[in-house]
Formats: sequence, structure tokens, C-alpha cells
Amino acid sequence: MTACLIPENSRGRVVGFIDLGSNSLRLLVARITPGGAVRVLNEAKHMVRLGEGAMVAHELQPEAMGRTMDTLCAFAAMCKSYGVEDYSAVATAAVRDAANGEAFLAEVREKTGIDMMVISGREEARLIWRGVSQYLEKSADLRMYLDIGGGSTEMIAASSDHAEILESLKIGCVRLSNLFPTGKKAVSQAQYEAMKMYVRNEGVHAFRRLAELNLTELVASSGTAQNLAEIACALTGQASSAFLTYNGLCQAVEELRSRPREKRLAVPGLNPRRLDVIIPGAAILQTVLEEMSFKTIRISSRGLRDGMVREYVERNCHRFSQAGTGIREQSVLRLARSCRFEEKHSRHVSDLALSLFDSAKKLGLHALDDTYREYLHFAALLHDAGIFISFAKHNEHSHYLISNTELLGFAKKEVRIIAALTLLHRAKSVDKYLPKLQDLGSLDAVRTASLFLALAEAMDKGHSSVVNKAVFVQQGKKVVLSASCLGPAPLEKARTARLDERMQQVLGRRVPVVFLEPANRTQA
Repeated sequence: MTACLIPENSRGRVVGFIDLGSNSLRLLVARITPGGAVRVLNEAKHMVRLGEGAMVAHELQPEAMGRTMDTLCAFAAMCKSYGVEDYSAVATAAVRDAANGEAFLAEVREKTGIDMMVISGREEARLIWRGVSQYLEKSADLRMYLDIGGGSTEMIAASSDHAEILESLKIGCVRLSNLFPTGKKAVSQAQYEAMKMYVRNEGVHAFRRLAELNLTELVASSGTAQNLAEIACALTGQASSAFLTYNGLCQAVEELRSRPREKRLAVPGLNPRRLDVIIPGAAILQTVLEEMSFKTIRISSRGLRDGMVREYVERNCHRFSQAGTGIREQSVLRLARSCRFEEKHSRHVSDLALSLFDSAKKLGLHALDDTYREYLHFAALLHDAGIFISFAKHNEHSHYLISNTELLGFAKKEVRIIAALTLLHRAKSVDKYLPKLQDLGSLDAVRTASLFLALAEAMDKGHSSVVNKAVFVQQGKKVVLSASCLGPAPLEKARTARLDERMQQVLGRRVPVVFLEPANRTQA
């Protein structure tokens, strides 16, 4: 989740990409060059079944957490052996739906050093589409993309370049197996139809929205779809499992459903590790085919992790860095504009805040990385969003709006950090807001970054851009905040003076503020 460009004169950066799903845990270790080339060094996958029992209890279960932690520790050791310098690690349905999900990730961070981010269902869908679509032929027509996970199923309608619909349903092969245990006996036709009816009811609104579009083909990217295609291929003698027909799926389902558990293992092509979830997974896939009237599915081995790699390259490699507005900024601007923000003021506050951030870092006043610089920029764009509700306490309204908006391109924790920065932009002291910030786990960083936003906003109190530049400078043995003005700035001076104590607390020293208006600049 870093936002730091890979130096152009380097050999590249070794990155570990981790996808923690409800059923499987995947790792890819790759070297990424400044130009965006990706060289895979190693990859691993393990079925940890983190979602086992969690979908009913709404909590991750001790045995499943133990299996997952053991595998993550092994993955961390593998990454260390390759000299991994950065991670992009996400957790999906099992963690985001569990009451103890964040506590589990805190333990993961403590034991492995890997900071995993929880992503929303729609963000998961978006990354799946980005990962799969890049390996298909370019098309302006809409395809339907399907990924059946352990805890959720993602359905996307998109061309190669634009996603029209992003859906994430709380249906997955592990979740469905918890609700409809297959047990040791053969699965009756009635039980199988009950699974399909459950899927149909849960997805009714999504199916209706998708049915209104002209979808040219269905592309399925999950391990469930791949294994069902392999089973159908083995049963029918088909040469390739790159496609799965509806008739082939029905034949595979009949072979799987009609056998008791121990004999199900003998079904040709079945992955033994999917023994207990393959029938629920087939019920999801068959229901989608029937509801969307597809007779054939194209099978892809790509998925979420490939989308993570693609976005990491685009955010960190020079050839993409100036390519245009990325999804993160698009999401932020969409929210800001829906709240009718004052764009000129917000962008000027961002410029001032980033100048303060950079100059303070150059003088050693803080050690925040460029990820927080990016959060600061987004928070500056959104800091006045709450005025849409009411000017009074608009920082609290901004915090609420951002916290409760699904910003595509961001993990949930990142959204909370941006919301926290906006909350603190009007505060003389952060103490009164501490109860709202306890779940961040990085309070010192938020305190520091929010100071620069508070100062920048104070220096444009009149929304006139009268302070056109603000930097921290070294003058002898002391540090001074120097603000260059285009004219008199009484409002800005008064507002900035209110932050003296907060600035001293955060920076650990008293920093005088000097406003350089045209007259005293001439004298100087």
C-alpha cells in the first residue's frame, strides 16, 4: 500500500503480495523494476480455511486462526529470505465480517511484521477485474467477471478499461458449506436446490442489475471455477479446461452430488482440498449461469493478487506516475464533488500542507513516509466535505462522511486514517477526539500529519490564497515557519496563532511563525 516511487537508478524493489481469503492464503514474491517490469521470484498458496465456522459465529475461530498464523509466519520467513522490502497485503471477507478480525490482524502484525489491510467487497471486486482483464484481449464491450471465494462472491460488469457494476455478495463456498453442511452422505437433489435457492435470493438485486446490460461473455477466475472445469474436462474427455459449458458443469455436479463423501474423492479431476466446499461452490456457479443465461464460461487463473500487482506497479513506477488521475484520487474527488466542496480552496490547502510536510521532513522534524504524504493530500481535498451537512462542527461531519463512504482504491484502515486527519484539522488539541481514534494503531503518525493540515487550513482561513507559500526553514539554531503572503493576512495570522501549543507538542519545540507580507518582504 506504499506510495513511494521506485528509484530510477535502482535494480528494483522486491515486494511480497499477500491475499488472505476466507478459504486460501496466497503469496507472490516479485522484483519490480522502476520501469514496471515484474519478475516473479516465488509464489505459494495454502488452504487455511480462515472462514471455517466464522460465517455462523461471526468470529474467527481459534483453530482456523492458528492454521493461518502458522502459514503467515512461514510466508514471512520466505519473504525475508528473498529480501522483501515492501508488502502489499490484503484481507477479505472472513476478516472484514468477523468481530475479532482487526484483533487478529494486530496479532499478525506483531508476530510477522506484515501490516495487512482489510478491503471492502467492492474494492475486492475492482481488483479482481483489474487482475483478470489485463490478460484478456482488449474490448470495449462489457464482460461479466465472476470470482467465487470462500466468504463472498464478486460479480463485475466491465469493459477492459471501465467497470460499470461492482458487486460483492455475502455468498461463498465456505459460507455456503457452513449453512448447508454436506456431511458424509450423498447430497440430495433437494438439498442442492436449497443451496441454489439461497444463492438466488441473496443475489436477486445484483442479478437484476446485471441482466439489464449487454454482457458478451462470462469469465470466472476462482479456484472453485477452475477445479469444476478440470472435473468436467476429465469426465467428458474435453481437451482443455480453459472453458466450462453448462452441460459439463451439470455432469460434474451430478457426479459430485450423488456420491457419499469418501467416494467423492474418486471423482476424476477433484482437488482433494476442495472436497467439502466444491458442491456449495458449484451451486453458486450454476445459479449464476442460470440467472444470467450463459451457456459457456471462460476460465481464468488470474485474480485479486494480479490486480494488486498491477496497481502497485502503476502507483510506484515512473512510467505510470504521470499517466493521469488514479482510482484513489478519482474516488476522493467523486466524494468531494458530491459534497459540493470548494475545489480551489481545498487544492490550495493541499499544496500548503504538502509543502509543510516536505520541509519539516527535510529538517528532521518528522519521519513519516510518503504514504502519509498521500493521505494528507486526500484529507486536504476532503477536509471541508462536512460543510455539506452543516458548517458548525463540519470537521466532525467530514469525519463521519468519509468513514461511512466506500472509497475505491483504499483499504478500510486507510479510509479511517484520512477521516481522522480531517477530524483534527480544526482542533487546537487532539485530546478531545482520542476516543474516536483508538482503532487506528498509528496515533502518533496521525497527530503529526494532522498538524500540517491544520496549519495549512489556518493559512487559508479567508479562502483567498493570500498565503501562497509556507515552509519550515532553519534560521541559525532555531526552526521557523515562514509564510509568504500576497497581501495582508489578519485572519490567517489569528487562526495560525491558535496552533502554537499544538505545534510545540507535536514537533517537540517552539516554532515561531513569520508572515512575510509584501511590505516586509521588500524591507528584507
